[in-house]
Formats: sequence, structure tokens, C-alpha cells
Amino acid sequence: MKSFLRLFGPASIAVGLAACSSAVSENKPANKEPEVTTVSLATVQSLQPSKRVTLPGELKPWNRVSIYAKMRGYVRDISVDRGTSVRKGQVLARLEAPEVIAELSQAQAQLQAQEATLVEHTTRARASRSAFQRLMQTAKMEGAVSANEIDQSQARMQADSAMVVVAKGTVQAAHSNYQAKAQLRQYLTITAPFDGMVIERSISPGALVGAGDSGKPLFVLEDSRTLRLTVAIPETFTNQLKTKSSVSFTVNAIPERHFNARLARSAESLVEANRAMMAEFDVSNANHELKSGMYAEVTLPVERSGKTLFVPKTAVVSSSEKMFVIRVRDNRAQWVSVQKGNVADSLVEVFGDLQPGTAIVRTASEEIRDGQALTVSQK
Repeated sequence: MKSFLRLFGPASIAVGLAACSSAVSENKPANKEPEVTTVSLATVQSLQPSKRVTLPGELKPWNRVSIYAKMRGYVRDISVDRGTSVRKGQVLARLEAPEVIAELSQAQAQLQAQEATLVEHTTRARASRSAFQRLMQTAKMEGAVSANEIDQSQARMQADSAMVVVAKGTVQAAHSNYQAKAQLRQYLTITAPFDGMVIERSISPGALVGAGDSGKPLFVLEDSRTLRLTVAIPETFTNQLKTKSSVSFTVNAIPERHFNARLARSAESLVEANRAMMAEFDVSNANHELKSGMYAEVTLPVERSGKTLFVPKTAVVSSSEKMFVIRVRDNRAQWVSVQKGNVADSLVEVFGDLQPGTAIVRTASEEIRDGQALTVSQK
């Protein structure tokens, strides 16, 4: 009996397995239908929206200068202090330099001596010319004057005239030297180069100052009646800043106030360090309510020069492969590479092979593969 079971047992098991396999294969469909994804659609829009961005800015004076002494000397007196309003040409301080005064006196004496020499040579030249002319008149009478006398008189006249020319050159040199020394004396008086306010004073009477000093300047002068609001415009917005654009800004010192400014100038070039373009907005500050050096929060209007394409934010996919939207054509998905631009509410600006009105998947993802069949939702 055991031998009988041992003989037929494996055969029965094999027959049972074959029967089960046949039953499973009968229930399995012959051809599997490709997977179809249902999607909702959106359209590519052509818009030119205006946008306001907030950027940091800094208020700078219209003019600012550090004033140094041009020549070496002692401070004799000081006419201003920190906070003093000054006018252009107003005296700020005077220096003493006895050697400069001595050199100027010497140059003046040399000039006077050379001028006296020129007068002497000029007088002599006139006399010799007159003598020669009289001699020539006398020579008209035959035998009255010898040829030798005429030659000597002419030579004397020419020599005296040459001395006048030399004396004039010497006087010009002496005059130039005197002017140079006089200019040095003017440098002993330090004046304001423009209207403004002294914001720093670093000297006292009796201090030794001079050209080439590497220390602090004598004075720092600012003109802040008009301020320059400087803003670094990111590369993204450099072509969207209109000429004469108006901006509003606030400062921490007066948070409740909103100030206005107008675009006056821009660098028209990007700074390599931060990839931004420096722009300046002029701010009237006649009452000195704003202070130079303040930081500002600037609200800047930006707008494209023409219409561009916008799609819903959810339509753009950023994957490890690329950034794309999914265009729907003949109920199939097509990946279209794009680049992002500005964001406007729920829309984002895109640049790629798209046209206004093109149908795209509203909520796209990597799971919707390129070429996949799609069903459009009617909701």
C-alpha cells in the first residue's frame, strides 16, 4: 500500500498544480490597456502685470568731502565746529607757516628787482634806438658821419634790444615764481568747497598739520539738503525699472512716515560681487528730517516692457531632470522646458516654447510622463 502511494503521489500533485495554473490563466486578460490619467486644464496667459517689491536702501548725502591741509603748518585759529552750517568759500580754519611767508617775500623782492632791471634795459634800448635814428638822419649829409660810427650805433641798439628781451623773460619767470608762492600762502586759509554742514572736526588750535598726513581729515563737510537714496536692484528687475520711476520708503527712525523719491540715475551695469545694478533716487531734505547714513525700506514698482506668459504656480514642475510644464496635445502629455520669472499672486511668469491660450495641466507632477495618454476632467 505504501508503495502504491509512493508511486502515484507526485503525479497527482503535478496534475493538481497544472489545473490551478490553467484556471488562473483563463481569468487573466489577454492585452492590458495603457494607464490613462485624468487631469484638469489651464491655459497660458499673456499679461503685463505691475508688481511692487521691497528692497533695502541707504540714504547718502548729495555731496560729502573730507578736507585736509594742502601744506604743512600750525593751526592758528578755527572758525567752525561740528554742526556748523557753512557757505561756499567760508573760512573754516587758518594755518601758520612762517617759511611760506618768507619765501613769498623773497619771491616778491626778486620780482621787483627784475622789473627794475627791465625798466633800465628798456630805457637804455630806447636811448640807443633814438641815437641810431639821429645818426642815420645826420648821415644823409655827405661826410658828416663815418660808416664805422653808424655800425657801432646799430650794434649798440641791437644789443640793448636783446637785453630787453632777456629781461622780459626773467621778469616772467620771477612773476610765475611769485604767483606760485602766493598760491601756497592761500593754502594756509582753509575754506568750504560748497554749502553744507560740518559733521566732523578733528583739530584744535596749535596742531601741526600738513600734506601727506595719514590721520583723520581736518573737517568732514556734507551737503544733505538733497539726499541720494541708493538701492541695489537685483538682476531680475534691472530691465523692469522705468525711467523716472517713483518709489516710497520708510526709515526706522520715523516708521509711521512714508517718504517719496524719484529715480534720477542708474549705473546701467551690474556689480559683479552681488549681481545687482546700483540706482539712485533723489530725496528732497530741506528741513533735515532725514539723516544721511540712514537705512531705508524701499517699495519699488517693477513692470515688464511688454506682455509675457504666465501660468498657475502648480503647473510648473521643478525636477532633477529639468523645469517644465505639461502641454496637452491630442490628449497626450508633452513636457515643455521653461524658466521662471516674476510671481504675480497665484501665477508665475514662464519663458519657453509656449503660446498664449495653450492648454496645459493645471496641477502637474513628474508622475505624468512625457507622451502619456490623458483624459481631461470636465469639472
